[in-house]
Amino acid sequence: MKIICRTPVRINLANGGDTDYYLNEIGWGCVVNATLASHFYEFAINDDDAAKLDVVDYFDYIANPNRTYRLESNVSELDLLKATMKEIGVDIRNSFALRTNVPMQSGLGGSSALNVAMISALLHQKGEEIVPHKIAALSYDIERKRMNVPGGYQDQYASAYGSGFNYMEFRNEGVTVDNMQLSDDVIEKLEKNLLLYYLAKRKYSGSKMHNLQKETAEKDPERVKALLLEKRDNALKIKDALMAGALDGFGRLLLKEGQIKTKLSGTGNEFFEGVMRLALDNGAFGGKISGAGSGGCMFFYVPDEKLEGFRQAMASTGAVEMNYRFQRSYEPGILLKTL
Repeated sequence: MKIICRTPVRINLANGGDTDYYLNEIGWGCVVNATLASHFYEFAINDDDAAKLDVVDYFDYIANPNRTYRLESNVSELDLLKATMKEIGVDIRNSFALRTNVPMQSGLGGSSALNVAMISALLHQKGEEIVPHKIAALSYDIERKRMNVPGGYQDQYASAYGSGFNYMEFRNEGVTVDNMQLSDDVIEKLEKNLLLYYLAKRKYSGSKMHNLQKETAEKDPERVKALLLEKRDNALKIKDALMAGALDGFGRLLLKEGQIKTKLSGTGNEFFEGVMRLALDNGAFGGKISGAGSGGCMFFYVPDEKLEGFRQAMASTGAVEMNYRFQRSYEPGILLKTL
Protein backbone atom coordinates (compact mmCIF):
# COMPACT_ATOMS: atom_id res chain seq x y z
CA MET A 1 0.00 0.00 0.00
CA LYS A 2 1.34 3.42 -1.01
CA ILE A 3 0.22 6.48 0.96
CA ILE A 4 0.49 10.04 -0.39
CA CYS A 5 -0.30 13.18 1.62
CA ARG A 6 -0.34 16.71 0.20
CA THR A 7 -0.54 19.90 2.29
CA PRO A 8 -0.60 23.61 1.31
CA VAL A 9 1.76 26.41 2.22
CA ARG A 10 0.45 29.80 3.27
CA ILE A 11 0.84 33.53 2.70
CA ASN A 12 1.11 35.44 5.98
CA LEU A 13 -1.07 38.50 5.41
CA ALA A 14 -0.93 39.93 8.92
CA ASN A 15 0.88 38.83 12.05
CA GLY A 16 -0.34 40.20 15.35
CA GLY A 17 1.63 37.61 17.30
CA ASP A 18 1.80 33.82 17.03
CA THR A 19 4.69 33.04 19.38
CA ASP A 20 4.87 32.38 23.11
CA TYR A 21 6.82 35.62 23.41
CA TYR A 22 3.79 37.59 22.20
CA LEU A 23 1.53 35.73 24.62
CA ASN A 24 3.83 36.53 27.52
CA GLU A 25 4.19 40.21 26.59
CA ILE A 26 0.70 41.26 25.44
CA GLY A 27 -1.57 38.42 26.59
CA TRP A 28 -2.71 37.08 23.23
CA GLY A 29 -1.87 37.25 19.55
CA CYS A 30 -3.51 36.75 16.16
CA VAL A 31 -2.74 36.27 12.49
CA VAL A 32 -4.50 36.44 9.15
CA ASN A 33 -3.18 34.01 6.56
CA ALA A 34 -4.29 32.30 3.37
CA THR A 35 -3.37 28.82 2.16
CA LEU A 36 -2.47 28.20 -1.47
CA ALA A 37 -4.09 25.49 -3.60
CA SER A 38 -1.30 25.88 -6.14
CA HIS A 39 1.77 25.41 -3.92
CA PHE A 40 2.26 22.37 -1.75
CA TYR A 41 4.41 19.78 -0.08
CA GLU A 42 3.75 16.14 -0.80
CA PHE A 43 5.02 13.23 1.28
CA ALA A 44 4.70 9.62 0.17
CA ILE A 45 5.30 6.29 1.90
CA ASN A 46 6.08 3.65 -0.71
CA ASP A 47 5.28 -0.05 -0.39
CA ASP A 48 8.84 -1.38 -0.21
CA ASP A 49 11.80 -1.69 2.16
CA ALA A 50 14.33 0.50 0.32
CA ALA A 51 15.01 2.68 3.42
CA LYS A 52 15.62 5.97 1.61
CA LEU A 53 14.18 9.42 1.04
CA ASP A 54 13.86 10.78 -2.51
CA VAL A 55 13.52 14.58 -2.82
CA VAL A 56 12.02 16.21 -5.93
CA ASP A 57 12.04 20.02 -6.32
CA TYR A 58 9.62 21.13 -9.05
CA PHE A 59 10.32 24.85 -8.50
CA ASP A 60 14.05 24.88 -9.24
CA TYR A 61 15.20 21.47 -10.40
CA ILE A 62 18.39 22.96 -11.89
CA ALA A 63 19.73 24.52 -8.68
CA ASN A 64 18.22 21.72 -6.58
CA PRO A 65 18.34 18.52 -8.64
CA ASN A 66 16.60 15.35 -7.50
CA ARG A 67 18.47 13.72 -4.66
CA THR A 68 18.31 10.56 -2.56
CA TYR A 69 19.31 10.02 1.06
CA ARG A 70 19.70 6.65 2.77
CA LEU A 71 17.77 6.63 6.07
CA GLU A 72 20.87 5.63 8.01
CA SER A 73 22.70 8.73 6.71
CA ASN A 74 23.60 11.47 9.17
CA VAL A 75 22.41 14.45 7.10
CA SER A 76 20.27 17.41 8.16
CA GLU A 77 17.74 16.72 5.40
CA LEU A 78 16.59 13.66 7.36
CA ASP A 79 16.28 15.36 10.76
CA LEU A 80 12.59 16.24 10.46
CA LEU A 81 11.59 12.78 9.23
CA LYS A 82 13.60 11.03 11.95
CA ALA A 83 12.19 13.28 14.69
CA THR A 84 8.64 12.72 13.42
CA MET A 85 8.99 8.94 13.23
CA LYS A 86 10.43 8.88 16.76
CA GLU A 87 7.62 11.05 18.15
CA ILE A 88 4.90 8.95 16.51
CA GLY A 89 6.61 5.72 17.51
CA VAL A 90 7.22 4.10 14.14
CA ASP A 91 10.39 2.48 12.85
CA ILE A 92 9.73 1.46 9.28
CA ARG A 93 12.26 0.81 6.52
CA ASN A 94 10.11 1.88 3.60
CA SER A 95 11.26 4.34 1.00
CA PHE A 96 9.78 7.83 1.23
CA ALA A 97 9.36 10.62 -1.30
CA LEU A 98 9.19 14.38 -0.79
CA ARG A 99 7.90 16.54 -3.63
CA THR A 100 7.32 20.27 -3.68
CA ASN A 101 6.89 23.25 -6.01
CA VAL A 102 7.69 25.75 -3.24
CA PRO A 103 11.01 27.66 -3.41
CA MET A 104 13.47 26.97 -0.63
CA GLN A 105 13.64 29.51 2.20
CA SER A 106 10.60 31.28 0.79
CA GLY A 107 8.89 32.36 4.01
CA LEU A 108 5.74 30.42 3.05
CA GLY A 109 5.82 27.97 5.96
CA GLY A 110 7.24 25.09 3.96
CA SER A 111 8.88 23.07 6.72
CA SER A 112 5.66 22.99 8.73
CA ALA A 113 3.61 22.02 5.67
CA LEU A 114 6.02 19.13 5.13
CA ASN A 115 5.84 18.06 8.77
CA VAL A 116 2.03 18.08 8.74
CA ALA A 117 2.14 15.88 5.61
CA MET A 118 4.63 13.50 7.24
CA ILE A 119 2.59 13.15 10.42
CA SER A 120 -0.66 12.61 8.52
CA ALA A 121 0.79 9.92 6.25
CA LEU A 122 2.49 8.05 9.10
CA LEU A 123 -0.62 8.16 11.30
CA HIS A 124 -2.77 7.03 8.38
CA GLN A 125 -0.46 4.06 7.90
CA LYS A 126 -1.00 3.18 11.56
CA GLY A 127 -4.74 3.37 11.05
CA GLU A 128 -5.22 6.39 13.30
CA GLU A 129 -7.79 9.14 12.79
CA ILE A 130 -6.65 12.31 11.03
CA VAL A 131 -7.73 15.31 13.13
CA PRO A 132 -6.28 18.63 11.84
CA HIS A 133 -6.10 20.38 15.22
CA LYS A 134 -4.28 17.47 16.87
CA ILE A 135 -1.88 17.08 13.94
CA ALA A 136 -1.05 20.80 13.97
CA ALA A 137 -0.37 20.66 17.72
CA LEU A 138 1.85 17.60 17.30
CA SER A 139 3.75 19.25 14.46
CA TYR A 140 4.32 22.32 16.63
CA ASP A 141 5.70 20.14 19.42
CA ILE A 142 8.05 18.28 17.09
CA GLU A 143 9.49 21.40 15.48
CA ARG A 144 9.53 23.78 18.42
CA LYS A 145 10.06 21.50 21.43
CA ARG A 146 11.77 18.34 20.15
CA MET A 147 13.96 19.94 17.47
CA ASN A 148 14.25 23.32 19.28
CA VAL A 149 13.48 25.35 16.15
CA PRO A 150 12.24 28.81 17.29
CA GLY A 151 9.05 30.05 15.69
CA GLY A 152 5.33 30.52 15.97
CA TYR A 153 2.16 28.48 15.77
CA GLN A 154 0.50 29.64 12.56
CA ASP A 155 2.30 27.53 9.94
CA GLN A 156 1.31 24.16 11.36
CA TYR A 157 -2.33 25.17 11.81
CA ALA A 158 -2.53 26.79 8.37
CA SER A 159 -1.34 23.63 6.60
CA ALA A 160 -3.47 21.28 8.69
CA TYR A 161 -6.69 23.30 8.31
CA GLY A 162 -6.24 24.71 4.79
CA SER A 163 -9.49 26.26 3.53
CA GLY A 164 -7.97 29.50 2.28
CA PHE A 165 -8.38 32.63 4.38
CA ASN A 166 -8.20 32.04 8.12
CA TYR A 167 -8.14 34.23 11.19
CA MET A 168 -6.26 32.60 14.06
CA GLU A 169 -5.98 33.57 17.70
CA PHE A 170 -3.32 32.35 20.10
CA ARG A 171 -3.98 32.41 23.82
CA ASN A 172 -2.69 30.50 26.82
CA GLU A 173 -5.83 28.34 26.62
CA GLY A 174 -5.00 27.26 23.07
CA VAL A 175 -5.32 28.05 19.37
CA THR A 176 -8.55 28.88 17.54
CA VAL A 177 -8.91 28.85 13.76
CA ASP A 178 -11.86 30.60 12.08
CA ASN A 179 -12.37 30.57 8.34
CA MET A 180 -13.14 34.08 7.11
CA GLN A 181 -15.63 32.94 4.44
CA LEU A 182 -14.62 35.61 1.93
CA SER A 183 -16.80 35.89 -1.15
CA ASP A 184 -15.64 34.49 -4.49
CA ASP A 185 -15.53 38.04 -5.89
CA VAL A 186 -13.13 39.21 -3.18
CA ILE A 187 -10.88 36.15 -3.54
CA GLU A 188 -10.75 36.47 -7.33
CA LYS A 189 -9.92 40.17 -7.01
CA LEU A 190 -7.07 39.32 -4.65
CA GLU A 191 -5.77 36.65 -7.02
CA LYS A 192 -5.64 39.31 -9.73
CA ASN A 193 -4.20 42.22 -7.77
CA LEU A 194 -2.10 40.62 -5.02
CA LEU A 195 1.10 39.75 -6.87
CA LEU A 196 3.46 37.19 -5.33
CA TYR A 197 7.18 37.19 -6.13
CA TYR A 198 10.15 35.07 -5.18
CA LEU A 199 13.24 37.24 -4.97
CA ALA A 200 16.02 35.37 -3.19
CA LYS A 201 16.69 32.98 -0.36
CA ARG A 202 16.29 34.60 3.01
CA LYS A 203 19.31 36.35 4.50
CA TYR A 204 18.19 35.08 7.90
CA SER A 205 16.03 32.08 8.66
CA GLY A 206 12.75 32.48 10.50
CA SER A 207 14.49 31.11 13.59
CA LYS A 208 17.23 33.73 13.33
CA MET A 209 14.65 36.51 12.95
CA HIS A 210 12.79 35.36 16.07
CA ASN A 211 16.08 35.50 17.99
CA LEU A 212 16.87 38.97 16.62
CA GLN A 213 13.43 40.21 17.72
CA LYS A 214 14.05 38.82 21.19
CA GLU A 215 17.39 40.63 21.39
CA THR A 216 15.75 43.90 20.31
CA ALA A 217 13.02 43.44 22.92
CA GLU A 218 15.55 42.96 25.71
CA LYS A 219 17.23 46.27 24.84
CA ASP A 220 14.05 48.40 24.90
CA PRO A 221 11.11 46.38 26.30
CA GLU A 222 8.60 49.24 26.61
CA ARG A 223 9.10 50.41 23.02
CA VAL A 224 8.84 46.84 21.75
CA LYS A 225 5.67 46.15 23.72
CA ALA A 226 4.05 49.24 22.17
CA LEU A 227 5.05 47.98 18.70
CA LEU A 228 3.60 44.52 19.44
CA LEU A 229 0.28 46.07 20.41
CA GLU A 230 0.33 48.28 17.30
CA LYS A 231 1.06 45.25 15.12
CA ARG A 232 -1.80 43.26 16.65
CA ASP A 233 -4.17 46.19 16.13
CA ASN A 234 -3.09 46.46 12.49
CA ALA A 235 -3.68 42.72 11.99
CA LEU A 236 -7.25 43.14 13.21
CA LYS A 237 -7.72 46.04 10.79
CA ILE A 238 -6.44 43.86 7.93
CA LYS A 239 -8.95 41.15 8.87
CA ASP A 240 -11.78 43.70 8.91
CA ALA A 241 -10.73 45.21 5.56
CA LEU A 242 -10.69 41.78 3.89
CA MET A 243 -14.07 40.79 5.29
CA ALA A 244 -15.54 44.11 4.15
CA GLY A 245 -14.01 43.75 0.67
CA ALA A 246 -12.13 47.03 1.17
CA LEU A 247 -9.09 45.88 -0.76
CA ASP A 248 -7.45 49.25 -1.44
CA GLY A 249 -7.43 49.81 2.32
CA PHE A 250 -6.11 46.30 2.81
CA GLY A 251 -3.20 47.09 0.48
CA ARG A 252 -2.26 50.19 2.46
CA LEU A 253 -2.44 48.29 5.74
CA LEU A 254 0.04 45.76 4.30
CA LEU A 255 2.59 48.55 4.02
CA LYS A 256 2.18 49.41 7.71
CA GLU A 257 2.46 45.72 8.63
CA GLY A 258 5.86 45.51 6.97
CA GLN A 259 7.08 48.76 8.49
CA ILE A 260 6.28 47.64 12.04
CA LYS A 261 7.94 44.28 11.40
CA THR A 262 11.18 46.01 10.36
CA LYS A 263 11.15 48.10 13.55
CA LEU A 264 10.65 44.98 15.66
CA SER A 265 13.45 43.01 14.03
CA GLY A 266 15.97 45.79 14.41
CA THR A 267 17.49 44.84 11.07
CA GLY A 268 16.86 45.54 7.41
CA ASN A 269 17.90 44.30 3.99
CA GLU A 270 19.02 46.91 1.49
CA PHE A 271 17.98 44.84 -1.53
CA PHE A 272 14.47 44.11 -0.29
CA GLU A 273 13.98 47.67 0.93
CA GLY A 274 14.93 48.82 -2.57
CA VAL A 275 12.39 46.45 -4.10
CA MET A 276 9.71 47.85 -1.81
CA ARG A 277 10.53 51.42 -2.85
CA LEU A 278 10.38 50.37 -6.51
CA ALA A 279 7.01 48.70 -5.92
CA LEU A 280 5.52 51.77 -4.27
CA ASP A 281 6.92 54.06 -6.99
CA ASN A 282 5.21 51.90 -9.60
CA GLY A 283 1.73 51.89 -8.15
CA ALA A 284 1.58 49.32 -5.35
CA PHE A 285 -0.56 50.41 -2.41
CA GLY A 286 1.50 48.24 -0.10
CA GLY A 287 3.27 44.93 0.34
CA LYS A 288 5.46 42.90 2.64
CA ILE A 289 7.81 39.97 3.00
CA SER A 290 5.98 36.73 3.72
CA GLY A 291 7.02 34.99 6.92
CA ALA A 292 9.42 35.87 9.72
CA GLY A 293 12.64 35.69 7.72
CA SER A 294 14.36 38.59 5.97
CA GLY A 295 13.68 37.60 2.39
CA GLY A 296 12.21 34.84 0.29
CA CYS A 297 8.81 35.83 -1.10
CA MET A 298 7.24 39.27 -1.19
CA PHE A 299 3.74 40.23 -2.23
CA PHE A 300 2.18 43.53 -3.24
CA TYR A 301 -1.34 44.82 -3.72
CA VAL A 302 -1.51 46.68 -7.06
CA PRO A 303 -4.62 48.36 -8.55
CA ASP A 304 -5.83 47.32 -12.02
CA GLU A 305 -4.53 50.33 -13.90
CA LYS A 306 -0.97 49.87 -12.55
CA LEU A 307 -0.55 46.13 -13.10
CA GLU A 308 1.21 46.21 -16.47
CA GLY A 309 3.76 48.87 -15.53
CA PHE A 310 4.31 47.27 -12.14
CA ARG A 311 5.17 43.91 -13.69
CA GLN A 312 7.63 45.56 -16.07
CA ALA A 313 9.35 47.37 -13.22
CA MET A 314 9.59 44.23 -11.09
CA ALA A 315 11.13 42.29 -13.97
CA SER A 316 14.17 44.57 -13.73
CA THR A 317 14.92 43.23 -10.23
CA GLY A 318 15.19 39.62 -11.34
CA ALA A 319 12.17 38.70 -9.22
CA VAL A 320 10.15 35.66 -10.31
CA GLU A 321 6.39 36.18 -10.31
CA MET A 322 4.63 33.14 -8.89
CA ASN A 323 1.24 32.38 -10.41
CA TYR A 324 -0.92 30.99 -7.65
CA ARG A 325 -4.43 30.19 -6.54
CA PHE A 326 -5.87 30.51 -3.05
CA GLN A 327 -7.68 27.58 -1.54
CA ARG A 328 -11.41 28.03 -1.13
CA SER A 329 -13.18 27.40 2.16
CA TYR A 330 -14.25 23.90 1.06
CA GLU A 331 -10.70 22.75 0.27
CA PRO A 332 -9.04 20.93 3.21
CA GLY A 333 -5.44 21.25 4.26
CA ILE A 334 -4.66 17.55 4.53
CA LEU A 335 -5.25 15.54 1.36
CA LEU A 336 -4.58 11.81 1.67
CA LYS A 337 -4.54 9.21 -1.08
CA THR A 338 -3.93 5.47 -0.81
CA LEU A 339 -2.84 3.45 -3.85
